[in-house]
Amino acid sequence: MTVEIQAHRGARAFYPENTLQAFCKAADLGCRVIELDLNVSRDLRVVVSHDPWVNFPDGDGTSRRYLYAMSYDEITRIDCGEPSPDFPLQQRVEAVRPELAEVFRVVEAHLHDAGRPGAMIYNLEVKSWPGRDSVAHPPPEEYVALVIRQIRVAGLERRIRLQSFDARIVAEANRLAPDLCYGLLVEDRAALDSFPACPGFVPEYVNPRHDLVDEALVSWLHGLGAKVVVWTVNRPEEMLRMKRLGVDGLITDHPEIALHLPGLDGA
Repeated sequence: MTVEIQAHRGARAFYPENTLQAFCKAADLGCRVIELDLNVSRDLRVVVSHDPWVNFPDGDGTSRRYLYAMSYDEITRIDCGEPSPDFPLQQRVEAVRPELAEVFRVVEAHLHDAGRPGAMIYNLEVKSWPGRDSVAHPPPEEYVALVIRQIRVAGLERRIRLQSFDARIVAEANRLAPDLCYGLLVEDRAALDSFPACPGFVPEYVNPRHDLVDEALVSWLHGLGAKVVVWTVNRPEEMLRMKRLGVDGLITDHPEIALHLPGLDGA
């Protein structure tokens, strides 16, 4: 069985996360799936960013503003191309937080120019927290409607996976667009105590944190009809261990390593 490799926030070893450069580099490496994070601006633009806020320096340290409190024009004035010390080979680039629609356009054009049209699957994580509705993001019904509209405008329904830790998002999106593919992210085993009653159906994917995963969990989820994609798996020995446990995919910061390990996607 081949294990699918997903580039976590793009090819982060080379370029800052969630930038157009990181996504295109992941495509160049041969990744068939990129994972990216979605938030919403005040003017209801779907913005690709892991954090729902931006930190600004002030006299006492830093202040924090949610992207949902900022217009997209304000957001584009903030540079996000600075290399991370966690990834010493990252290159400094000129970059701002892109809109989801721009990611679709740029990556699709990049693949077309490379002679690989239609080769990418987009795993979209909707960043949402039940206690932050109307503060950090819109309420679920409005939120998922914005995201689904962007997917349909791009005509990428068959190459989208929509995932979230917030089961409300998964349930509402499935209600509005049952034709799409869904994933439930799991950070704590307690989240599975009410599964699948919450979110109310068995999504095609259940995606747990790597240290929660054992053979019994994989077997149980497979028995329910869900595939298992594990996050965030960065060490080669852990990648191979996950393969032995029977997972269907890995979300990794280092697809350049995973793609060359035996039995993983691309190797």
